[in-house]
Amino acid sequence: MSENNKDLTTSQKADKVQKKEQKPGFFKRAAKWLHELKVEAKKVVWPNKQTVIKNTVIVIIALIVLCAVVTVLDVVFGGIRDLLAQLVG
Repeated sequence: MSENNKDLTTSQKADKVQKKEQKPGFFKRAAKWLHELKVEAKKVVWPNKQTVIKNTVIVIIALIVLCAVVTVLDVVFGGIRDLLAQLVG
């Protein structure tokens, strides 16, 4: 029975060695990843200058509107806070 256990462990060790041999090394995996990254980067459709400018203007306008809304809300809530402070205090 102990011979069967030895054979089993030897077989398991052989399987582990075989799996390790099948797995490529770190540098091969890194090179493959970089190659795939380059291939995918070629598929990217970059926007033209006019689209970038248009989107930038939209973002700036949205920021200005948002700042105005936050400022108005700050003034309104500050006024309400001051009124409540006068009534209570």
